[in-house]
Amino acid sequence: MIFWEIVLFSIVLSIDSFSAAFAMGFRKFSAKRAFSFAFSSAFAEGSATAIGFLLGNVAKDLIMSFDHWVAFGLLVAVGSHMCWEAYHNSRHSFGGEGEDSEDPRTHSIAKIIYIAVATSIDSLGVGVSLGISGKPIITYTLAIAIGAFVSTYIGLFLAKRMPSKFGPLLEMFGGGVLITIGFKMLSI
Repeated sequence: MIFWEIVLFSIVLSIDSFSAAFAMGFRKFSAKRAFSFAFSSAFAEGSATAIGFLLGNVAKDLIMSFDHWVAFGLLVAVGSHMCWEAYHNSRHSFGGEGEDSEDPRTHSIAKIIYIAVATSIDSLGVGVSLGISGKPIITYTLAIAIGAFVSTYIGLFLAKRMPSKFGPLLEMFGGGVLITIGFKMLSI
């Protein structure tokens, strides 16, 4: 059971990386830039999960009697935020700008790092939940980092082949999965 839970967390948390890479993949990028983005996403997601875990582990003793409610609240908040962002982004992507227009510029390293850090905020909240729950952090952190790395590559390369409307839909699905996991935490 824990294997599938780890896989599910990895997939759900990598949806933000995938969506960001998908959105950024409509600009030109080199193989070196794609690797930089994938590595930055993996490092940011894994680090945020580990930091959140440490924070949750420290707080666990203080909030033992209601820790499942904290984990529930964090996961539902993160999932709801993902759904809200997906809805907000889908409204803008169907606005006036054509999907086929491609910007000839490339993304800077600074922008890539900024996006990687911004998309890893969800992992920080999930890491707190994992720390409170006493889950095996190394396994979760590695799976989440690998998921971010792979999904960033996939997002970049699929952007060249798909309409951009799928990014927000996948992000909304991921938010729904986190909300469901949050409700599962109430049974722990």
